[in-house]
Amino acid sequence: MHANMSFIDCFVDPGPHGNGRYSAHMLPEVEEKDFRKGAQWFTMKRKHAMIVMADSIYYSRFRDYCKPFMDGKNCIADEHYFPTFFHLVDPGGIANWSVTHVDWSERKWHPKSYRAQDVTYELLRNITSLYQETHITSNGKGDELLQPCLWNGIRRPCFLFARKFYPETLDKLVTLLNL
Repeated sequence: MHANMSFIDCFVDPGPHGNGRYSAHMLPEVEEKDFRKGAQWFTMKRKHAMIVMADSIYYSRFRDYCKPFMDGKNCIADEHYFPTFFHLVDPGGIANWSVTHVDWSERKWHPKSYRAQDVTYELLRNITSLYQETHITSNGKGDELLQPCLWNGIRRPCFLFARKFYPETLDKLVTLLNL
């Protein structure tokens, strides 16, 4: 709240699930060096929402050339359009991290899913006390890119939301959050 930026995740992933999804059909508007990846969960300030609504140039490139199985690649527009677009039009206006915590530490195709036995006060405290976002690249090395979470230039906890919690966790979450 009262942030001077949009919380859009944006980073370079040199691997097959990042820049490996780039299509040269996006030229000249989007060059490979400007292609970015990010989470599909974001919050956007009104000014940025208006810019997105007005965009037809960059959006058309992603609509037409960032599709599953295009050119033998698996481009996912919701992971690449906003990060690339804002990297090009207003890189200083985005946080480069998402306000939604997702645990990719298992390094699988999908993030960790929490079961009822995983939900503890300590888990919630740990999630809400993280002060940096970790991006894990898909380059085969599993490089971790660390990004501090800054709100209006001040280091703050990163996350307002978290995912993936199974339905069975609801009662424990409600109980713990009512402390």
